[in-house]
Amino acid sequence: MTAFELKLPKIGAGRIDAIDELKGAAILLVILYHAGGVLVWRNLLHGDVGVDLFVILSGVGLALSPRVETAGPFLRRRLLRVFPAYWVVLTLCLLGNTHFLQLRYSLFDVGIHYLGIQAWFGDFFGFGINASFWFITLIASLYLVYALLRPVLVRPDLVVFWGGIISAAVAYAYFLTGQSGCFGHIGLRLPGFFGGVIAGALLRDGRLEMPLSPALAAGLVLMIYVPYTHGIVFYSEVAASALAMGYVFLWRERGPARLVNSTARCLRIFGKYSLEIFLIHQPLIRDYNVYLHGRLLNEANPTEMSLIVGMLIGMGVTMVLSVELHRLLNRPWLPGAGARKAR
Repeated sequence: MTAFELKLPKIGAGRIDAIDELKGAAILLVILYHAGGVLVWRNLLHGDVGVDLFVILSGVGLALSPRVETAGPFLRRRLLRVFPAYWVVLTLCLLGNTHFLQLRYSLFDVGIHYLGIQAWFGDFFGFGINASFWFITLIASLYLVYALLRPVLVRPDLVVFWGGIISAAVAYAYFLTGQSGCFGHIGLRLPGFFGGVIAGALLRDGRLEMPLSPALAAGLVLMIYVPYTHGIVFYSEVAASALAMGYVFLWRERGPARLVNSTARCLRIFGKYSLEIFLIHQPLIRDYNVYLHGRLLNEANPTEMSLIVGMLIGMGVTMVLSVELHRLLNRPWLPGAGARKAR
């Protein structure tokens, strides 16, 4: 079977510092994006590409995992890295939103949130309790997809094939039902995960052979041409991939050594707590920022500078809560602590 081959120095399985640093860059981009939304600034940097970075890095990280296990243990270990922190933040959001913001939620809404499947049911549920919680549905669903597809992941062309089917199906489901939020946040980001899986396999083995097969052709048609005929274009993962390559091969390799090292240390800190920051920061810099301005300062329409000060305070609180939550959930006597520590 005709194939083309890619090669690079073999890295092997396990953690790579650059991945942790890119997670830090991703969460900083997301914070800037959300802050700009509060201040109604133009999205010049397109900080939303930080989420695409997270999705790509999830695929890379899974492919680099050294463990060989069945789907059940794999899913348990992976979900234990995410759900305990999510459940804690979800519970606090429910308590805070109902008490301070006087919001009410149905039992169904609460139930699907604790299961992490809220975004399966569209925008109303996916962005209801906390506008960042849709990410849990995305990541948990990708873990499930990976667990089911692992037997075929030795064939990159089959990764493209199944990636095309799944990406097109999800994008069309949200697109045709008018769920614009889930379409943009989830539906358009799935190809990045499958690209990350292929990139991770290349990094792990130092060699990738892509068969030029009917499966590859079908996957590319499903992922590129068929959605394009209806105005659906998967593009943000290309921008995220370019940003990741620029950081690794330009900044990390060519930048001033002292500045590169200090930047890397800072980014690794944000990367280490990126999940907790992602879950916590948005309501603190937006919803509760505005709420406290009205409650404590009696400012129904706070100034831009006042909002910025509030966001800085909110981010300070976010960092403290994120670090403490991470430490709490990594206590050795808690179930799944080892899995979360390896995140």
